[in-house]
Parts: sequence; C-alpha cells; structure tokens
Amino acid sequence: MHVPFVQQNDSYRINPKFKTDCVVRSISNATGRPYQLVFEELMKLGVEMFCFPNMNIVYHEYLKRLGWNKNKCPRDSKGKLIKLKDWKDRPETAVIKNSGHLTSLVDGHCYDTWDCTYRPVNTYWTPPAPIVEDLSTEFIDSIGVSQ
Repeated sequence: MHVPFVQQNDSYRINPKFKTDCVVRSISNATGRPYQLVFEELMKLGVEMFCFPNMNIVYHEYLKRLGWNKNKCPRDSKGKLIKLKDWKDRPETAVIKNSGHLTSLVDGHCYDTWDCTYRPVNTYWTPPAPIVEDLSTEFIDSIGVSQ
C-alpha cells in the first residue's frame, strides 16, 4: 500500500510568501503544535545556538528536547533506501528527512505542500511512547518562550 499524500495550502503560514518553511511545517504537522509556536521556538533555539532555525543541528536539538526519537534510514532487503511512497512498515506519526527536505507523516499520511513521496526516506523522528502531553510546557520553560 502506498503512503497517501495530502496536499496542504498556504493558509496556515505566518507569511504566505515564505515558501521554504518545510522544517516548521513538518514539525508542526507531526507534533500537533501550532505553526507559529514551532516557528518562535525554533527561532529562539537558533539564537541560543548561534545558527539559523532551519539548520539540521537546530531542528535535531528541538526534536530531541521534545522527546522525539531519531531513527536510521529504513532499507529494503537488499540494503537500498526505501521511497516514502513504498514504506510499508512506516510509523503512523513521524518527521522525515528526504533528500534535503523535511516532511511529515500524520495518521500514516504524508502532509506537505507538494508530493515528495517519490523521494527516499533518510533519517526520521518518531514521538516518544507514550506521548507526554506536558512536554510542551517543559520545553517552553527550558527555552524561556512565554505561552
């Protein structure tokens, strides 16, 4: 069974002209956190780390602080990377890096502004089990963002 793709529009973006927001969008989708909150938290963390908020080191740390688990690339029986559309044993929820892009799985569906499911799955992050509801408050307190 192929991974179903759900196309998103620009209505949720802070600035609809800003098209290179895959980091914010995918993390917001997968975690269920509001887009603007994820944007603000990544900005604050980026400043703390002296890096741009969409750099790997920043969003890796962000997901780590949220308790998400980093996973290695899934591979087929021959050791080849699996394309997102063909990922059979995929998690229901994940943030996925595929060829320099970040996308998300929510309820087993790929949510994005364009169909990137033809690309292979690289590193991906899955939520902690069980999902802890108050992690957001803990994270917000740790970086000093007000609610």
